[in-house]
Amino acid sequence: METYSTDEERLEALQRWWKENRSSVFGGLLMGLAAVGGWKMWQGNQLETADQASLAYHQLTEATEAKQTESAQKLGERLIQQYPKTAYAEYARLFLAKFRVDAGDLDGARKTLEDAINATKDPAVKDLARLRLGRVLLAKGDIEPALKLLESATEKSAGKFAGLYEELRGDLYAAAQRPAEARAAYAKARELGALSPLLELKLNDLPASP
Repeated sequence: METYSTDEERLEALQRWWKENRSSVFGGLLMGLAAVGGWKMWQGNQLETADQASLAYHQLTEATEAKQTESAQKLGERLIQQYPKTAYAEYARLFLAKFRVDAGDLDGARKTLEDAINATKDPAVKDLARLRLGRVLLAKGDIEPALKLLESATEKSAGKFAGLYEELRGDLYAAAQRPAEARAAYAKARELGALSPLLELKLNDLPASP
């Protein structure tokens, strides 16, 4: 390391250093300012995207409540295409699946729900989509694929949907003419809080145990 004995020598050394390094100093400063500006711009874009997606989702719910199905479908598809990484796109898929079930398009509903399960990282959305997919498969008569689908849903992982999962499992067993397993699933659903007059009717409609 160089040492300087006088103020004049120190000043000369500083001037030499500045002459040799000023370009890199300015370059580093400009890069830092650009990074800060880029970050703020990215944040602004993210907020703008979230606002636009929120507005589109609000319009979707309003169209659904007004039973403007065609308009709601277009809004749902636009949400998924333009804002695919938002939570609103995940909810839009659930709406679209319902529209397709109501229209009798069970294959379309199945595809939409499968996309929802694969796209979301939200456990609650995944559980709800899986539950609805199981019901679609039941309506199609695809009993074994539906039972296999439910294998991944344990009482712990299904959370608040656990009782509904067991009720659906009972429906599948009943459709497969497996009354003993259906009875056990319905009883489990009742234990988990899925209490409804319909569940009691399902239990009563099962053949008596041999």
